Formats: sequence, C-alpha cells, structure tokens
Amino acid sequence: MITRWIPLWVIPVLIAVAIGTVWLRLAIVRTSYSINQTDKSLRNFQHEREKIELKLAGLRSPRRLENLATKKFGLTKPRADQVVYLK
Repeated sequence: MITRWIPLWVIPVLIAVAIGTVWLRLAIVRTSYSINQTDKSLRNFQHEREKIELKLAGLRSPRRLENLATKKFGLTKPRADQVVYLK
C-alpha cells in the first residue's frame, strides 16, 4: 500500500494563503464602505448646494428687490428730472 503524504511546508503555506485571502476581503469591504460613505456625503453636499442656489436666486429676484426697495427703504421710481444720462 502506497501512502501519500503532504510535505510539512504545505500546511503553513495554506494557512498563510487563507489568512491573506480573509485580510484582502476585509480590506475590500472596508474600502467599499468608505467609498459608499463618501458618495453619500457628496450627494448630501450637492443637495445642499442646490438648495442654497435656489435660495440665492430667490434673494436676487428683481420682484423681491423692487418690493424691498419700496416697502422697507421707501424708495420710488425716479422722476424724469432725477434721471441723469451719461455720455
């Protein structure tokens, strides 16, 4: 009867490969989680930016500015004698 035996160096190599595989998989999972968190933050920042741009557009609205000028500051449209033309 012929018995086959495994060399002793094979067992530590297999253990090292198994540990390396697990370590790489954990590194991939951590990196994927980090990428997902960064994407989520980026989407939140973009959403905030859009909201701020809309608010800014509303604050710069000519209708709002005219309303502010007349009601808050008491301004009126200029009379003809108040208009100065530059050459």
